[in-house]
Amino acid sequence: MMELKRHRIFINDFKKLKLLDSQFAKFIKYINMLCEDLLLPCEARDHELLGEYRGFREFHLGGDMLVIHHRDDSVITLARIGTHSQLFKQASTLYRTPQSDLVPPLLPYT
Repeated sequence: MMELKRHRIFINDFKKLKLLDSQFAKFIKYINMLCEDLLLPCEARDHELLGEYRGFREFHLGGDMLVIHHRDDSVITLARIGTHSQLFKQASTLYRTPQSDLVPPLLPYT
């Protein structure tokens, strides 16, 4: 079984979130499947991300609600949760520094 961790940004996202009961049920189901190293159903539309989120994956909970996560050998880190507009409009501005164009969207979990 995979270990599950939540990034601090995910925790903040989740506190602000208003999930429908059906979305929450899918969230629990899909997280359990990931922890058991099972493939998600097609309706979850699980896929790899590009750009600032290269190396991360996302799956959908229904409507426009999605979860961004990162998977290592034995650890799944929940990185973000929200709608496309909430998560991707900020990606290029939140992580910009004067020293570089873009830094990775999330630092490793500590």
